[in-house]
Amino acid sequence: MKKVKLALFIATSIFGMTFISCQKSEVEEANAQSIQKQQTSRSVAACPATYALVLSGGFGTPVPAGLTSYIYRVNLCSTPVGYNFVSAIKIGATPVTGVTGICDMPGVVDFAWAVTGVNSNFPKRLLKVQISTGNASIVAVTSVYLQDIENFGTTGLFVAIQEGTSQLMKVNVISGASTAFAPVGIVPQYNGLTVVGNNFQAISGTTNAVCPPTTGDIFEYLSTGGNYIAKYSYKNLTANATWTMKELGFHFDSCCGRRWVVGSSSNIISNNTNIAPCVLPNPTFLLNTSLTGQNFFAIYDFMAKP
Repeated sequence: MKKVKLALFIATSIFGMTFISCQKSEVEEANAQSIQKQQTSRSVAACPATYALVLSGGFGTPVPAGLTSYIYRVNLCSTPVGYNFVSAIKIGATPVTGVTGICDMPGVVDFAWAVTGVNSNFPKRLLKVQISTGNASIVAVTSVYLQDIENFGTTGLFVAIQEGTSQLMKVNVISGASTAFAPVGIVPQYNGLTVVGNNFQAISGTTNAVCPPTTGDIFEYLSTGGNYIAKYSYKNLTANATWTMKELGFHFDSCCGRRWVVGSSSNIISNNTNIAPCVLPNPTFLLNTSLTGQNFFAIYDFMAKP
């Protein structure tokens, strides 16, 4: 009888220990999942908001006339990439056509700087734009027609491309005065500009001087200006020519792991994690904006808003 009781006691103990162990494993797994979700949530929350300047069409530089201008929110941390309408850029009740670049207005919540090109209904203008509403006002007339303006952090340095060229210009956002930031590039025109670390990088979407036959030549410049110091390649395959069709948005993502991101006027958002010339990988497809249910798809610029 004692042996039976002892066997029952041992069996009950083992069952209890197993049950507790299982409960502990389930709790630990739940805690791990909760921590992972919290970490992911904090990571996404810490990322700056990313916006895209989107036009109603067009595939060239200078930007064709009559293309209305919009701001979209882009979520590079999600799969597929998020893409949602925010506002239409307008002055009073008049839609602004041919906005060619947009960047952060550091320290000013919900506002951005924007520039317009030669075929805009408000040409050669520096605009102050409220992101959430699209309401814009003219701040100054720029010295030249500009595209793809970028702010260098909170330093007060703003650089843009002279529209239709490979000339980088330093822009005074108070007066609109624009002066040469670097010599004219070795390719006919740049299509996008972004800040990577302490330097600027400009991309020529449809040229293949660096790593033929792949396209997307990238040239790097010091924040102090001067000639380019290095050249790279987005390495876009000829079979995917629309991925870098000019005019295009160019953005460096250091938060979601996408790194170099291109949004083309042919509705495609893609990325590459390594731009070393002629070394894999080639770009990866992220999103066809025309299949998202939104109204407009041609991406002309990106902007990060901390």
